[in-house]
Amino acid sequence: MDQKAIDGQALRQAMRRIPSPVTVVTAAGEGEVRGITIGSFTSVSLDPPLISFNVDQAAQMHPLIMQAERFAVHVLTEAQAHLSNHFAVKDRTGAEQFAAVPYRLDAHGTPILEDVLAVFHCTRYAVYPAGDHSLILGAVYRIEEGGAAGPILYFDRSYRRIGGEAEVRSFSTVKRGSSTTP
Repeated sequence: MDQKAIDGQALRQAMRRIPSPVTVVTAAGEGEVRGITIGSFTSVSLDPPLISFNVDQAAQMHPLIMQAERFAVHVLTEAQAHLSNHFAVKDRTGAEQFAAVPYRLDAHGTPILEDVLAVFHCTRYAVYPAGDHSLILGAVYRIEEGGAAGPILYFDRSYRRIGGEAEVRSFSTVKRGSSTTP
């Protein structure tokens, strides 16, 4: 079987066709707070409750998230695309990231963004090297749910809202002929 490796750009192009939730991960450490926009957030396990996301090893957030014992994952609403763009800018200091953003510090010093759809408070469960990224697993110890606004998704290089419910059709019953006679 001939298996040829594809390049990262081909993977990126294909992944643009898969909608992903828009989240911002925040953490604190050694007198610094920082956040990063993440599009790879997903649940992993219910028992124990685990989530995961990926961080580029070249990102300014990477050293901080590697040392932080706690972090928060914020699910953004459809009105918060500006926060996604804001935390995606690569060269801002942590102080610059939070200067104009409404947030509070939780009991552990982790920045918590205001008015988001949900916040998953986590402790670091495991970290795995994954090519040019690190795969972070978090053990969820608390969830805050926000208002009734819908989530924002990233799809095909733009932000999207969730539309109406999709129609679900059932398969018709298949009648199979029998090769045996009763």
